[in-house]
Amino acid sequence: MNLKGMSFFDNHTHLIDPTLTSLTKKSFIMRFIHGYQDMEPWDKGVESDYTYGHASDWQVSNIENLGVVKLISHYLAERFDCEETPDAVIAARNTYIDGSVEKLKEYTKSLYNEEGIIGTVLDSHDPWGDIKDKAFPCPVYRLYNFEDDYFELLPTASSFKALMENVEQRIRKAISDGFTALKGHVAENYTMEVRVISDSEAEKKFAAAQKGEDKTAVEDVFFAMYRHVLLIASELNVTVHIHAGTTGFNRPSAAYVPHLDPFLFVPFYTSDLALTKTKIVFLHQGFPYTRHAGMMAYSFPNIFVDTSWVLPWNSYAFRTNIEDLLGVCPHKKILFGTGQHGFPEIAWTAAKVSKAWLGEILDDYIRLGLMSANQAEKTARQLLFENGKELYHIQ
Repeated sequence: MNLKGMSFFDNHTHLIDPTLTSLTKKSFIMRFIHGYQDMEPWDKGVESDYTYGHASDWQVSNIENLGVVKLISHYLAERFDCEETPDAVIAARNTYIDGSVEKLKEYTKSLYNEEGIIGTVLDSHDPWGDIKDKAFPCPVYRLYNFEDDYFELLPTASSFKALMENVEQRIRKAISDGFTALKGHVAENYTMEVRVISDSEAEKKFAAAQKGEDKTAVEDVFFAMYRHVLLIASELNVTVHIHAGTTGFNRPSAAYVPHLDPFLFVPFYTSDLALTKTKIVFLHQGFPYTRHAGMMAYSFPNIFVDTSWVLPWNSYAFRTNIEDLLGVCPHKKILFGTGQHGFPEIAWTAAKVSKAWLGEILDDYIRLGLMSANQAEKTARQLLFENGKELYHIQ
């Protein structure tokens, strides 16, 4: 199936920089590694910014050979009619944009129009209405990072009850302002194996959690907060996006893969029927636990699976990843996202890759008599844009 003309809805992106009129080879390709750098100082594993000044030439050469870097270099070489190397495509891009913010804006718009990117769900920590939202040439639907409120308010709150009252107030205001959904990092902060903690238990451990000296107390108060937030989201009929799996070992907690498995969420999620009514999106396919994330969406009516980061970082294996979901997951619960950050070529590449692989897969299903052409077209529309529009109530 040729899906090139079909729309694409990006379920998960980060900010793009509207002033990034010039790139270097290093600043370009190092966007694609969420990992440890190999030159001092490297902040002892703490995530650094995307300048990646602590990466040696050796590490740069490693990342230059990532499949996603080869892929985006190939696509840009076709666009600019140049060699398929990072050096060549970045030189061509810089020449084309010529240091002009307005030219970059037009270029970004052309990329989005070319692949029919009709909307994007933005994960940023900026306030509602921030000017950086306008860098996208399509409608933007914002995620609200509720954990920012929790960590800000925790040190000065008089009690767990007072803390939750303030967190809830901020969440309700955010949704009233226009935020579309909530975002959290329970697995990266602690573990996907959330424990069921009552309010009374949280109150008893609150002082210890504030001091930060008792690891169990810190986690338990956080987990008690999480339960409240999921119930608030259910009441407000908004989705909670949970960073699941790992997109790279750029800090110690992210590297502890056994704590990131979506299956670990089941005992907590099923501890109260009310929690299972909360719509949850497992971001990044729970990678490398893609099948586990798919089984969660199969097993629970209100769990969805997003493909961001896997698409386009794992593009050369995306057929395997998406078929793992197509095989077990309701097709209306698969959301295509990109994990884009920094520059617009990432979403453009992700849209192109998703259409290429999905068209190939669905053609095979038709050829093998596994589905009709009508079913295949419906599936393509669902994954590429309809599911996102339905989940976020977009007309």
